[in-house]
Amino acid sequence: MINRSKGIKFFLTAAILAAVSAIYIFGGLRLVYSDQWKTDWSKYSIDRNEFMRGGPPKDGIPSIDRPQFIKPDEAGSWLADREPVISLTINGDARAYPLQILIWHELVNDEVGGSPVLVSF
Repeated sequence: MINRSKGIKFFLTAAILAAVSAIYIFGGLRLVYSDQWKTDWSKYSIDRNEFMRGGPPKDGIPSIDRPQFIKPDEAGSWLADREPVISLTINGDARAYPLQILIWHELVNDEVGGSPVLVSF
C-alpha cells in the first residue's frame, strides 16, 4: 500500500512535469512557426518617406486625476438621458464615467467607496 503523503507528492511532481513539458512543447511549436512570419522589408509599394507619425506623443493623453462629479440633472445640457457610461459602485458609492469624456482622456484615477481605482477606456 502506498503512503498517502508519497502519493500526493508523486501526483504533484507528475503534474508539474506535465505542465513544464507542455510549456516546452507548445513554446517550441510557437518558435518553429514564428520563423514563417518574417516580413520582407525590401518589398513595398509606398515610399517610406511619405509615412508620418500620427496621434498624440507618448503620455500625450492626460489622465483625469481626482475627477469632480455633478448631479445628473445638472448635466442635462450636455449629457443625454441614455448616454453611454462606465458605471462603478463600491461599498454603496456609485459613479458614472461618460464615454464622451473617456474618449479623450482614456484613464481616470479615482477613489470609489474608499478604494483607489483606475478606470480605463
